[in-house]
Amino acid sequence: MYLGWAYVGNRLLSATVEYEETGWYDGQVWIKSAQVLARDRLLGSYSIKVNTSRTGDVLTTVCIFLLVNIEGSQKVSYFSSQEPGGRSVVGVYKDDSARLFEPDDFCGEPSPQ
Repeated sequence: MYLGWAYVGNRLLSATVEYEETGWYDGQVWIKSAQVLARDRLLGSYSIKVNTSRTGDVLTTVCIFLLVNIEGSQKVSYFSSQEPGGRSVVGVYKDDSARLFEPDDFCGEPSPQ
């Protein structure tokens, strides 16, 4: 919705309007007269741009709110005191699983039994 109103506002504030009569090959550029340009800029400045700036502010606030909540809800303890050395990511990495897939990396260390 925001992008649609921004497009309308930009066309109202512009001194020229590009349009196509029947297809991509016959595009034209219409240059607005002084009266039409003044009317369109008045309409665009006082109704469209005010609403799009408010909508943009609301969208920015909502995005920041969602970003803060997403980051806040993903509080994961990355260091586990239960794992040896306390350096494993909880729920992601386990030494037993790593030994199965990468046995050469654990040579010399005793395997748990």
